[in-house]
Amino acid sequence: MKTTPDMKLGLATAIAVASLGLTACGGSDNDSNDSAAGGNGGSGGGDVITKVFDCTEDSTAGSRVICIGSADDLSDSTISGDLVTALSTAQTGDTIVLPEGRFAIATELTFDGNGSLGQDTMVEGLTIKGAGMDKTILDFDAATSGGAKADGFFISNTKDIVMEDLGVYEAPNNAIKLKDTNGIVLRRVATVWETDYQSTNGAYGLYPVETQNVLIEDCFVKGSADAGVYVGQSDNIVVRNNIAEKNVAGIEIENSTNADVYGNTAIGNTGGILIFDLPIGNGLYGSGVRIFDNVVKDNNAPNFANVSDFAGGVHIVPPGTGVIVLSTSDVEIFDNEITGHSTTSIALTSYVLADDKVLEAPNDDVGAGAEQVNTYGKIATYAPEFLDGWSPLVRSINIHDNTIVPGTYNPKGALIKDIILGYTVAGNKVPDILYDGLGEVMAQTPLTLGGLPDIAKGVDDLAQALDGYGFESDGARIPSLAEFGAYAATDYVCASNNGEINQSSVFPTNPMNLTFDGDGAPEPQLVQNNDSMTCGGDTGKVPYVGPVSTATIAGVVYGCGEDDTTSKHCTVE
Repeated sequence: MKTTPDMKLGLATAIAVASLGLTACGGSDNDSNDSAAGGNGGSGGGDVITKVFDCTEDSTAGSRVICIGSADDLSDSTISGDLVTALSTAQTGDTIVLPEGRFAIATELTFDGNGSLGQDTMVEGLTIKGAGMDKTILDFDAATSGGAKADGFFISNTKDIVMEDLGVYEAPNNAIKLKDTNGIVLRRVATVWETDYQSTNGAYGLYPVETQNVLIEDCFVKGSADAGVYVGQSDNIVVRNNIAEKNVAGIEIENSTNADVYGNTAIGNTGGILIFDLPIGNGLYGSGVRIFDNVVKDNNAPNFANVSDFAGGVHIVPPGTGVIVLSTSDVEIFDNEITGHSTTSIALTSYVLADDKVLEAPNDDVGAGAEQVNTYGKIATYAPEFLDGWSPLVRSINIHDNTIVPGTYNPKGALIKDIILGYTVAGNKVPDILYDGLGEVMAQTPLTLGGLPDIAKGVDDLAQALDGYGFESDGARIPSLAEFGAYAATDYVCASNNGEINQSSVFPTNPMNLTFDGDGAPEPQLVQNNDSMTCGGDTGKVPYVGPVSTATIAGVVYGCGEDDTTSKHCTVE
C-alpha cells in the first residue's frame, strides 16, 4: 500500500514528538536493569524507550547474524563497543541486529569493505538493522573521530548494503555517509537533529556520494544544516516515500544521473527539493532527473547553512522556495503539489547567479608569454571545469502538470535580493516559476560583455595553444562545445499546465526582445509573465521527457514500474 501524504505527515509528527522526550537515555551508560524499567526516568524526565534485546544468532544459509548487546547487558558502552567490533570484523553476508532503545555511541562507526579483517576481497552484502526508526536510536552527540567532527556511520568500498529500522541522532558531522559503494538500501531510517534551525547541527542526514544503485525509501530526516537526503555524484537512484522536515535542503540530487524522486514530502525546510550541478571538477555532472508526485509544502525556514566551498552551495538557497534547479540539464518536474512558499515555488537558474565569474573572459596572454600561464585555472576562473565538461547553464527542463499554490508573499534571500527589489520597484511580485534566463541568452547571443560561446571557445583555443608547455592536460578540449552555443530543439526550459500562476524569466530568452544598458549589458525585464518557457506548437521547442530510473541491488531491480507497480505514474496495466 502506498503511504499517503497525510499518513506520512502523521508519522513525521509522531517521530518529532517522540524525539523531544527521548533525551533521558542519551547521556552516561545505563545498565540493563535501569533500561528495562521503561516508562519515565532519567535526567530528561520524559518518556524513554524501553531497552529490549530480541536477537538470536543464526548461521543458516552460510551467513551470520551478529547480535549487538545481550539480554544481560544493554549498556551504552557495550552497544558502542559491540558495533565497532562487528563492523571491523564483518564478513560478506553478515546481518548486524541492534536492540531496541536509545544508546549513546562514543565514536564514529566506520566500515570499509576493502579493509575488514585485512581481506584481499571486498566484504559485501552487509545488513544493519534495528527494531524501528523510532525504537532503535543511536545518539552520537558525544562521538569523536580522531579530533575531527564525527559522522554517525561512514561506510565505503562495498556492495549491496542494507540499513533499515533505526535512527541516527545528533551526529556531529553527517548522520549516515556512504561512499564508493554500489548497491545501497536505506529503508525506514531516521536522521535527526533535535534542535531546530541550528548551523551547529550536522551537515547531511542520508548522504550517499560517488555511489551507484541507490534506494532511499520510507525514511525521515530532520534538522540537517545542509541536506536531509543528499545523493551526490552518483548514478541510478530512487528516492521515494520519505519525509524531509526542517533541513536547509529537504532533498537534494547533485551532480548525479538517472534519478527518480517521487512520493516524498518536503515540509518546513529552507528549500524543498534541489537539483544542483556544481563545478566539482571530477567529470561527474548531472542529467536525467525526474521529480514527480511529491508534496512540497511550506518550505519557508531560515537558511542556517554554513558557507559552502562552492559559490552555489545550499547557503544560497532563498528561504521560501519549493524546488530549485541550478546549472543542471535534463530535468522533468511534474505532478507535484508545490504549495505555501513565500518567495517562489520553482526557481531555475544558471550558475551565473551564484558566481558571475563563469562569464569571465579567458586570459589571452598566450604565445610568447605562454610559459607564464602555468595552470589551466589561470586561463579563466572556471576554465578547468569547462574543460572537465561542466556547463553553468540550465538546459532541457520541463515543468508540467503541477499543482502550484503560492503562500503568503514575503520574499527573502541574499542571493536574489536585487531580483526581489527589481520586481518590487516594477510593481510586480517575484513569479511563481522564476527563471533567470541569463544562461540561455548568453548561450545564444555573443553579447558585448562576452557570450558563453565566445568564452568557451576562448578557453578551448587557449588550452590548445598551451600544448607543448608541459601541462598535464595537453590536448584537452571542452567536451560538447556545442552545448555552449545555440540550443538544440530539446535544450529549452518549458513550463505548462501548472495552474493559474505567474511565470517569467528575468532576462528575455528571445534575443530579439533584449535591451542593453550603456555598458552593453543586457537589461532585465521584470514582468509577471512572459513567453520565455513556452514550448511546443510552432515554437520549435520540444519539451524534455526524462527516462525512468531504477536501482539494481543484489540482483533486485527497484523503481517505478519495477517493484513499485501501484504508485501514481507507476501503475502497470
